[in-house]
Amino acid sequence: MSLNGETYKAQHKDVFNGPVAVLTSARSFSAAEDFAVSFRMLKRGIIVGELTGGSTGQPLFLDLPGGGKARICIKRDVFPDGTEFVGKGVTPDVEVHPTVASLRSGADPVLDRAVAELRKQ
Repeated sequence: MSLNGETYKAQHKDVFNGPVAVLTSARSFSAAEDFAVSFRMLKRGIIVGELTGGSTGQPLFLDLPGGGKARICIKRDVFPDGTEFVGKGVTPDVEVHPTVASLRSGADPVLDRAVAELRKQ
């Protein structure tokens, strides 16, 4: 990569090269999904959690007759190979779902699984 014709040099001597996990859920939308797509394509680590929400986060709001409202996605985002994720979501490498019991107890099974997966590496 270059900037003004010069190769970019990291400004920090210490770069973390250890294993990394990204946590996702059905509430991961917009830039979070763009990040998950980039993270997957860079093969930097694993994605753990739930299928993402499947939306770019750039809606067009419309007023409908009778006082109704609508919003539609106005931006097309895809994987570099053209695979769609809007309306579908980004599938995690390791699927884990929180439960009502885990939420009530304060446990985080997604984080726990991510840590376990990283320790395997």
